[in-house]
Amino acid sequence: MTPATRTAPPTRKATTTRETRTRRTTSAVLALVAAVCLGGCLPTPNDDPFDAPDAPAPTGPLGEPEGTSSAEPTQTPTPTPGPSSPEPTAPDVSGPVASDELLGANPVTLEIGVGIDAVECNLPAWSMGPAAAEGFYAEAIRCHTRAWRDTLARFDIELEPPGLWAGARSADYDGACGTNTTGREAFYCGEDQTIVMPFDSMSTIAQYGAGHALAVLSHEYGHHIQNQIGVSAGYAARREVAGWDSAEGQLLSRQLELQAWCFSGMFYGTSVGRGSISQAMSDAAYDNNSHAGDRPGELREHGTDANIAGWFDWGRHPSDDPGEDVRPTTYECNPWAARDASTLE
Repeated sequence: MTPATRTAPPTRKATTTRETRTRRTTSAVLALVAAVCLGGCLPTPNDDPFDAPDAPAPTGPLGEPEGTSSAEPTQTPTPTPGPSSPEPTAPDVSGPVASDELLGANPVTLEIGVGIDAVECNLPAWSMGPAAAEGFYAEAIRCHTRAWRDTLARFDIELEPPGLWAGARSADYDGACGTNTTGREAFYCGEDQTIVMPFDSMSTIAQYGAGHALAVLSHEYGHHIQNQIGVSAGYAARREVAGWDSAEGQLLSRQLELQAWCFSGMFYGTSVGRGSISQAMSDAAYDNNSHAGDRPGELREHGTDANIAGWFDWGRHPSDDPGEDVRPTTYECNPWAARDASTLE
């Protein structure tokens, strides 16, 4: 059974993990404040991301498990913005998505067998209060940065940790991506490389415990990795050309989101059993992500519940055989080159 057909545990409380869209300018798209798309949009015939002749071997939930793996913290951001993103050069959007050197053929996901480091992640005790939540998120960012740093260094990319804004009230956020008035729980602002986790909006998820809160943070960190390796720039350029709300634009959004969930899965799959990252914590993340699809009436920018859970789970363990000894790798987290369009719905 492929991850695209897996369903959420039936007895868990449904929660959602989403991003905020505040503006539709090029800089805002690059900022990844945009909520990305959910189910069923297909590319135009001239831009097929599933079967490009120059694309890498298909990966993701239907790819071959290639797994081998293996990436220290600098300062952890608190409620201050992260480093400014460099001005992107104009990406080439003329060819297929799967062979785009920033997307389907990005060097970080093109090379087989590249994993991230297992880290001893000792998180502070979870408590439902703004200060405690901020401390928890800050330490989680340190853990993710330790896990990913050596992987990006392999490709001559110096990983800069993201900033963190975790104020008590969402309405108080007025960062580089604009005032958050959409009511979404959390988002990543690529314009100043900051993960925004307001306590009040996150409380609908965080009330279910540390595992659900960490799932959101980990997904947003996946967007930070995309920003660092050039995926964000490639995505933004193509979505601007395709049209923000077009079927193709929504498909690009889903591919972006599903990759971030897969990158998050890599963190759990690599570090589970170390420090605070218990199997129960990993299961809670799967539960949270199993209910993270877009709501009825919204643009299809994230993915179906099943596909979101599937890509996260594939990031944790890239094999349909749960007993197979495989390691999470970036090669398997490439929705831009997925063979099966149904896994992108």
